[in-house]
Amino acid sequence: MGKKSVLIVDDESEIVEILTDLFTSNGWETCAASNGREALQQISLNNPSVILSDIQMPDMDGLELLEEIFKTGKDTPVILLTGFRDASKMQRAWEACVFDFTDKPFDSKRLVALVESAHEFGAEYVRSARARFSRIRNSS
Repeated sequence: MGKKSVLIVDDESEIVEILTDLFTSNGWETCAASNGREALQQISLNNPSVILSDIQMPDMDGLELLEEIFKTGKDTPVILLTGFRDASKMQRAWEACVFDFTDKPFDSKRLVALVESAHEFGAEYVRSARARFSRIRNSS
């Protein structure tokens, strides 16, 4: 399963600080980025086991980040944080193999459990979702 490391991607520095403290206190290594472009650099440098990203950010948002990760073929699970649910954005995210969504404000215990689950099962889930979506696309 490897080291427990999470990349936290959010343009709100207070959220990054809260999440960094939360995961560090639960035994996780953390790194952070304030937008999707910075996150892609952090992924190359740190190879996190889970990515936790806000959706709404300047420059490159969380959905664009997820789609870029999907294009690379990496099987790192991505959890998206959102302040509001939008059906079309959620559909885009499922098609790019998002592991899960969680709401802002978030419940700390639930969020840690979700990230733990992504660490344990996420890469397998992403590989399976890729195969499923590939099969669907190829049958059209």
